Amino acid sequence: MNCLVSWLVIFTLMVDIVSTSDMYSSVAELERLYEKEQHVGQRLEHFLLIIKQQTAAIDQYLTEFREIHSAHLDSRAVISNPINAFHMMKRLTISWQSVKTALESQVNVTDIVQEVLNMSKSFPSEDDLSGAAFSLADLQGAYRLNVSQLASGNVQMFDRISFPSLKGLNARDCLFIGKHAFNKGLYDQAVDWISTAAEVAQSESNQSATVAEIKPFLSTAIRVHDDVLEKKGPLGDNWRTNPEPFKPRVKTVRGGNQSQRQRIVDAKNNAHRLATDKSPVWEETEIFFRLCRGEQSRPTRLTSKLKCRHISHTGPYFMVRPLKLEEHSLVPYIAVFHDFMSDAETELFKSLAIENLERSAHGSKRSGRQGATSDKRTSKQSWVQDGSHHAVDKISKRISDSVGLNSQPSDVGSEHYQVANYGIGGRYTPHSDHGVLFQSGGQPTEFELMRGDRILTFMTYLDDVEEGGATVFTRAGVTVWPKKGMAVFWWNLMSDLSGDMLTRHGGCPVLHGSKWICNKWFHSGEQFLKRPCGKKPKSRISYPGAK
Repeated sequence: MNCLVSWLVIFTLMVDIVSTSDMYSSVAELERLYEKEQHVGQRLEHFLLIIKQQTAAIDQYLTEFREIHSAHLDSRAVISNPINAFHMMKRLTISWQSVKTALESQVNVTDIVQEVLNMSKSFPSEDDLSGAAFSLADLQGAYRLNVSQLASGNVQMFDRISFPSLKGLNARDCLFIGKHAFNKGLYDQAVDWISTAAEVAQSESNQSATVAEIKPFLSTAIRVHDDVLEKKGPLGDNWRTNPEPFKPRVKTVRGGNQSQRQRIVDAKNNAHRLATDKSPVWEETEIFFRLCRGEQSRPTRLTSKLKCRHISHTGPYFMVRPLKLEEHSLVPYIAVFHDFMSDAETELFKSLAIENLERSAHGSKRSGRQGATSDKRTSKQSWVQDGSHHAVDKISKRISDSVGLNSQPSDVGSEHYQVANYGIGGRYTPHSDHGVLFQSGGQPTEFELMRGDRILTFMTYLDDVEEGGATVFTRAGVTVWPKKGMAVFWWNLMSDLSGDMLTRHGGCPVLHGSKWICNKWFHSGEQFLKRPCGKKPKSRISYPGAK
């Protein structure tokens, strides 16, 4: 009895610990969770041999576990696939509850049971599973993936390379994802997922869920979809439907929403359409996803003057190892340095950051401050201090010389390095890097005024991403695809230090792989000798090393 009470106390603590873990928001966290599960599975195998009785719950769990383990893949290869990641979250939440009950019911609690149960304290919560489900729905909508293909375990965007998962989705999985899409206002995707659930249920002979169970959910999803379309239109800040209804009773969209439908059609037909100050959130979101899919093209008049060249006159170091500059935009100025960091340097930043990853936050108009967490930004981050490693200081000097700005004094000329890792379908919706002086909601401090706003963003990709994960600029029409060691930079401020809204950008959802980035933000206060005032108040800054 005392043992049972002790375990109940432990599991009460476990629920409190994992409820805010947000494991799904970082691939690195999921990889570590996968490796931990391997150890748990091995110990459970040993446990079954010791007690010589296989309970149904443990046997069922291990059957699923062995299917994954038999593929002989490392954690990165498994977790890079979003469907595999979803199955792991499901095993360690729903399936694990039955295993936990079986373990707790043992009269003689062995050391193996205690070890396994202690490790399970850091397993994901139901909120993590819900986050993984919504991420799959979000990925499907962002990249227009075929739901039936996803259900069969195949992750593929258009006719590009396919990423098969180790296991497909059953009918209950599809229904679960469809419900989460519905609760998030993604009514078009909810119908797709729930209708696919019915198809899968029929093909699997109603094993995981029955067609009769699914049909009421499908009818409700279709009815709400058509009601929202009729009353509010196909797109809004917190809902989305198809342009056309599923039922013929909805003829047209009432009132001003008819013009919204026309704007959507115009946006799809105009490959050069970009977001502006007057664009509603839904329109910028559509442009954001179109850039993420690589469907956006820039007019020749904007791309014909872009150049690639070697830069060697900004510092003595670059005489030996010239910078490989490629321009992506002149207005605003956006460019990349190829091979800016070596593999050893990118791995160093990841190793310094991985032990201290925390859920990334963002500014919130509703709260008027930084620190909000939501689906707008699904990643985990850590800060790597200047001076924490001699190689970090060398890279800071290299960055300063490459853009002609002062990074010192530390956290004044520039901020410390922000290293971020994106999770299942990890993304960051369109935002601006400038305007940090007033994000706290009150008046800036004397130090903040002295330091100034973020004048330049220097972002380095620390890993290759197999599919997705681009950085896109919704008002400039620029898409930068991640490549390990490559750095992209842009000027956030005009010559009079006002914000340049053309630099509004976002991080596209990661379809397959793990995305690591490293941000270095330079502030304007220490650049008064490097960046004197322009001749015109609203002139834009170009690359300082260009001749």
